[in-house]
Amino acid sequence: MLSKRLAKVLVVSLILSMVVSGICSVSFAAQSPQEKYLIYFIPHAGAGDPFWACEKKGWEAACSILPVKGVFAAPPKYSPKRQVELVWTALAAGADGIVVTLSEPEMFREPLEYARDHGVPVLVANTEQYGPPEEKVPYIGYVGQDETLTGEALAKRVLKEFTPTRAVIGIHQAGLYCLELRAKGIIEVLGKRNIPVEKLNITPEPSKAIGILDSYLKRHPDTDMIFTLGPLGTAASVRLIREKGLKGKVRLATMDVDDLALEAIDKGEMIATIAQQPFMQGFLSAVSIYLRLAYGYMPPAKLPTGPTVIDKSNLPIVRKQLETTGGA
Repeated sequence: MLSKRLAKVLVVSLILSMVVSGICSVSFAAQSPQEKYLIYFIPHAGAGDPFWACEKKGWEAACSILPVKGVFAAPPKYSPKRQVELVWTALAAGADGIVVTLSEPEMFREPLEYARDHGVPVLVANTEQYGPPEEKVPYIGYVGQDETLTGEALAKRVLKEFTPTRAVIGIHQAGLYCLELRAKGIIEVLGKRNIPVEKLNITPEPSKAIGILDSYLKRHPDTDMIFTLGPLGTAASVRLIREKGLKGKVRLATMDVDDLALEAIDKGEMIATIAQQPFMQGFLSAVSIYLRLAYGYMPPAKLPTGPTVIDKSNLPIVRKQLETTGGA
């Protein structure tokens, strides 16, 4: 986990950049921060998922050096309904600011409009809403990556390596907005090259996902490219390639970073993955909502943390981030 000293440097650097640009003027006290604000981070999945465990670390690292009480509250499994309930709970508890992921944007309209009308700023992280501004639910800014661009970036990196005959996209959480957008980006890029590609619901269970992918390959033996959209899909696709001896016959690419993805890239089983830096999403979300409350900071519409393509060329620096934060 990031040391408090380094975390303080990151916060100071971010705020100093705002000072230079005229956004705010801040002086720093030497004493330990006192809790002045109650802020919540309410994502669509909990710390049982390695990705969200990393995001939680970033959130807690920032909250530990800011004058805030930071609460990380998430459903144990994907549940937009439960997530909305947690937003209402945070509002009832007197939250000064809230960070949320928009797993199903329209489900959040009522609580987010209530928050806006009662002066509680809401920042969105990781999963945003797309569409015309006048149709969006109210929030002050977004920290994360553009999911459609993420899919496009991964597909373009694969095409630099080779041209697939047929591709399949394994979706471990069918219907989840951000994953559907990632798949959309892949499909758009491959479609321009007339490469057959389709989405496949592989479920969040790696053991089931292996069987589903294996059955698909048997039905479509010309498939030579498997895309997955996160660590749960990575686990299934890498295990399938190894158990069935498909290295070199079926290529892999995924999204998000874990030890297995980096190992598969290093061994030539996987072409690339995409880093969206979840630690920084959690960290910058806490800093941004604090600056809004304390100094009236108006965050940019999008504060990007990715997408960054990870392949053999940049494995060392990514491994460092993984070792120190738990994710990349």
